[in-house]
Amino acid sequence: MAFSPTDSRLYGDLFSTTEMAAIFSDESAVQRMLQVEAALARVQARLGIIPPEAGARINTAAQTFQPDMDALAASTARVGFPVIELVRQLRAAAGPQAADYVHYGATTQDIMDTARVLQIRQALTELGAMLKDCIRALADLAGAHTATLMVARTPVSYTHL
Repeated sequence: MAFSPTDSRLYGDLFSTTEMAAIFSDESAVQRMLQVEAALARVQARLGIIPPEAGARINTAAQTFQPDMDALAASTARVGFPVIELVRQLRAAAGPQAADYVHYGATTQDIMDTARVLQIRQALTELGAMLKDCIRALADLAGAHTATLMVARTPVSYTHL
């Protein structure tokens, strides 16, 4: 049984697209969280809040390591969100010199909300492209049917001659 229509093998394609499913997938959400952690570390290093070497290590680790999705799922089942386990994994990937500076000064909600905004921004770009395609198709139909007769209508019925 599907949790939502978009998860359904039967109905999923009626409510979403392959592109949107990818944008809002678990893997995409985790990658966006890692992007946020990397950006946070880069900015904090640039501002002198954390050591530059730590910022560089965190940035590299966030871009290169592959999170253990099974461990993230298990942690999420226990605590309700994946960030605690993701931070634990990122600290291990960044190494002992940078571990204390991963997620420095941030909250779980900061990371999750910003990651979601990045997903939404990507989705809006995709929707914009889809709308342009739709407008082009409608314009083509309008052009193809400029001479097609159509029944006149009032607000509630066809008009009679």
